[in-house]
Amino acid sequence: MATATNSDVDSRMTILETEFRTELKHLATKADLERLKIQILLINITVVGIATGIIVAAVRFWQ
Repeated sequence: MATATNSDVDSRMTILETEFRTELKHLATKADLERLKIQILLINITVVGIATGIIVAAVRFWQ
């Protein structure tokens, strides 16, 4: 039966910590992308709403 030395355990812990940090960064990136998608959608809705309001105002003005 093989026993693990302290250096073996330390190296395995380092590998696990690195993988965990990488996964956390990936999740943060996905959350940032979702937030960015929502912001772009809201900006698009705002621009379309303003443009529609201007068109409606112009049509009423010229009638």
